[in-house]
Amino acid sequence: MKLRAPVLVAGFAIGLLGIAWLRLQGSGAGIAGTLAGFATPFYVALTIVAAILFIKAGLPVRSLGFRLTSRPLAVIAMAAIGLGILQISGELLEPFWERIFGSGRDLTRFAAVGGSVSQLAAVLALSWTVAAFGEELAFRILLMRGIAFALGDSRIAFAGALFIQAMVFGLAHAYQGPVGVAGTITSGLIYGSLTLAARGSIWPAALAHGFNNTIGLIEVYLGA
Repeated sequence: MKLRAPVLVAGFAIGLLGIAWLRLQGSGAGIAGTLAGFATPFYVALTIVAAILFIKAGLPVRSLGFRLTSRPLAVIAMAAIGLGILQISGELLEPFWERIFGSGRDLTRFAAVGGSVSQLAAVLALSWTVAAFGEELAFRILLMRGIAFALGDSRIAFAGALFIQAMVFGLAHAYQGPVGVAGTITSGLIYGSLTLAARGSIWPAALAHGFNNTIGLIEVYLGA
């Protein structure tokens, strides 16, 4: 199992990066451009398969972080603190990244949300399912926990896992350009820290993730 765990975790990380590459192909020509339209279903399928394989291999992810806590107010407080940190860090760092890279975050794929209530509702639904809970499951519960387990479950292992998953998370958003990657790495560190503070619970980070995305999508809808 000690050998199998790193192989599974590495394969999952490579799969996530492969899907990120597919998203970059957009509607280009060739097989890659055609498959790009199926990037989200591939991502969902990959996460489900990884969860099954991780559990069968004995990695400590059996509850997948969804176990309910007896302290819901603590979860809400942690999510609120995380959301506040996300908003503040975004306001402070986004202009810095824009100056460094000479451009802003590329939100072209969300352009249809602008001024459209129906599109906003549809993207919000995807954001709360595939992004908020789906990405937290993939990156913080499976990938981060899997990396820490493969590295020996020490404090150093968890610290390394926190940074590695944030880097993969940032690269998975390469379609948003360099500023999007840099900003998403920061978000990944915050979500990962919330998950570690919550001792592997998905709830604080997923709630913070969902509300943070909601704020961003409403800004796109309003043309901000």
